[in-house]
Amino acid sequence: MEERVSLREFQAKLAERLKAVAEQPGEAAKLGFMAAGQHWLVDLDQVSEVVTVPRLTPAPWTQPWFLGVAGIHGTIYACTDWAAFMALPAGVPGNEIRLLLANPRFGAYAGFRIDRALGLRNAAGMRRLPVAETAAPWEIARFEDGEGLIWREVNFGRLLAEPRFLQVAA
Repeated sequence: MEERVSLREFQAKLAERLKAVAEQPGEAAKLGFMAAGQHWLVDLDQVSEVVTVPRLTPAPWTQPWFLGVAGIHGTIYACTDWAAFMALPAGVPGNEIRLLLANPRFGAYAGFRIDRALGLRNAAGMRRLPVAETAAPWEIARFEDGEGLIWREVNFGRLLAEPRFLQVAA
């Protein structure tokens, strides 16, 4: 039987692990997550937090991938469905769906709904693959891990500056 951990305990342990990894010299810490059945990576310094999806207020006349806005810690975040924005099939709904919040240093309060946060990943132990010529400009690398899983690394700075992402009006 799986041990249940409170959200507060999980967040405290994750914060400790993130701090420990960030303090290691020469290691680029990456957060792994799943969306639309695919594995993704993003540098930790590009993420401010991973939270349970709060109540979303829909916005009329927006793109289908734009979920609406949510108040998180007193700040309004524009929320996007990662799979829908990437034009990928929707993931399997479950109780692990989270909102991945981009670091506000990018000048935007953006959240991305993902299927599941997978924790820290070390890309140094993975085999680097070429990025497809047709890849979006925010996909900066591809890796294959020891289990044969393909991981796509994204750059939130590039994504948040992308004209298609900025144009949420339908």
